[in-house]
Amino acid sequence: MPNKDSLSSGFVGEDIPSQESMFSNISEFYRSESGYSCLHLCRRYGKLHILKSLQPLFKQEEFYKQLLHKEFNIGYQLDHPNIRQTIDWEQQEDLGLCIVMEYVDGISLKEFMIQGKLTQPLAYKFIRGLCEALHYIHSKQLVHKDLKPENIIITHNGNNVKLIDFGLSDRDDYDTLKIPAGTKKYLAPEQLLSHASLDCRTDIYSLGVIIQDITSVIKDRRLVRIAQKCTQKNPDKRFHSAQEVLEALNVRRHSKSILYISAVALLSFLTTFYLKNLSSQPDKSSINRVYSNSVIAPTCQKFLLQKKNNLNRHVIAYKKNERSLVQDSTNTQKALKQIIKTEFADATQQESRLFKHQVNELESEIGQIFEAIRKEVQ
Repeated sequence: MPNKDSLSSGFVGEDIPSQESMFSNISEFYRSESGYSCLHLCRRYGKLHILKSLQPLFKQEEFYKQLLHKEFNIGYQLDHPNIRQTIDWEQQEDLGLCIVMEYVDGISLKEFMIQGKLTQPLAYKFIRGLCEALHYIHSKQLVHKDLKPENIIITHNGNNVKLIDFGLSDRDDYDTLKIPAGTKKYLAPEQLLSHASLDCRTDIYSLGVIIQDITSVIKDRRLVRIAQKCTQKNPDKRFHSAQEVLEALNVRRHSKSILYISAVALLSFLTTFYLKNLSSQPDKSSINRVYSNSVIAPTCQKFLLQKKNNLNRHVIAYKKNERSLVQDSTNTQKALKQIIKTEFADATQQESRLFKHQVNELESEIGQIFEAIRKEVQ
């Protein structure tokens, strides 16, 4: 087995691949229709592995041998929990030269979405895991160049992300082995140009298209905005790194929790403010009389106090499911308006227009606060 320290640049030397122990139960389970490789499931020491070899048609072609060797050389340098591990480079009877890789028990993100398993919390988890993998490979001056849902595995155990297939990945020191390829839908515009300079923003574009796929299943305005920035035609207008995408995800979620807390506090203030105004009209004896006889003040205050006491529970529920915030906001607005209508029903029919006007203003303020929340989270 080659030493990873020797792989800091260029290819592994043309040393003879190891033959420590032969694999058993080798069976092909995937063959690329447009590429040059095929994948085999096998066992060694009772453990499942993946072997990646050249298709028979390309086995004797030196160019494709170098491409496979390049993929091994790239993958062997990577050590990240969100990237499938490359284990060794071996010669196998009948298969020829092979990359030995970790077997990941899971299904592709594409299949995961088709099966209807994707939820909003999982969508954020997957995007974060993918961003962390991209940030890692970009820190090594690597560009994946073939990001798509088929190359993202979701593990059965824990629903974790594993980025796979570095067959098209690139780095500056591989000048002689650059080939234009990829899945058209996910290609950045610059990938379609000859002799274009590609960098991490190329992967950011593909990430944006994947997020668009996710938002076709999970309706989330924040993810839509992130995808729009990722997929700008001009690379300079995209996020400049996967870390920036991560920050956009995390900061936005944090700011909405603050928005919710602020909205409840503001609502409490507005209610108190309007009720004090209603009771501080010395020349409006009818209004004073209605206020003194009404239970709107203690009822509203008790209701709002209960909302604030339960705030932590609401925020926790919101973090699990943003739609709960929208529903809670709607219920709070309806409940406060119902209090006003119930407690002031007779009074507003009997007393002055000023009183009615201030009650209407209170309702309007409540509506505006929660309308702002709804627009933010939808």
